[in-house]
Amino acid sequence: MIPFSLLAGALVLLAGATDAALSGYQISCGATSEQVAGNVTWFPDGPFVHGGEVAELGSPGVMMPMLSSLRYFPDASAGKHCYVVPAERHARYLVRTTYYYGGFDGGRAPPVFDQAIDGTRWSAVDTAAAYARGLATYYEAVVEAAGKELSVCLARSRDTAPGRSPFISALQVVPLEASVYGAVNFTAYALSTVARHSFGGRGGSVVG
Repeated sequence: MIPFSLLAGALVLLAGATDAALSGYQISCGATSEQVAGNVTWFPDGPFVHGGEVAELGSPGVMMPMLSSLRYFPDASAGKHCYVVPAERHARYLVRTTYYYGGFDGGRAPPVFDQAIDGTRWSAVDTAAAYARGLATYYEAVVEAAGKELSVCLARSRDTAPGRSPFISALQVVPLEASVYGAVNFTAYALSTVARHSFGGRGGSVVG
């Protein structure tokens, strides 16, 4: 993927989609068996990642079942820790990472670290504000695959405190129609969510 420049604006992608419309890879990190939420089946992350440790959080109340476990990466000697999923070259994908800390390491607040797509830094992951309100945090980007695989990686940064570990609760990689965001030159840019709004929707949110 070429330099990851963010285009300001609100992504409304999938805002009106039903669970049944989702395809691609729905990965529950740290899970050992399939999990069903609504009409979506979430799969264990074992085939997509090497290394890391698993933490079981139990059921986080009203939150989705895929948030009851996570994978964290205590090996500070590794430069990055990557999930790799099959992709179609030049196809567009929605990538969503979800984080729910749950105090898995005994800390009072979540660690801060970086995430990257295909080797290019995407953003910092700082979930403290949402976690203080009892919420998970998600990040979304729309990217074009450069090859037959797409990697989503976590890495320590200068903001990662000593002894803290990057972690992840869920990863989704959803293929998009070629016409979606047709005006965007994905060889030079990617899209990242700035805000998501629900117009006429009902019910609360489990992510912030």
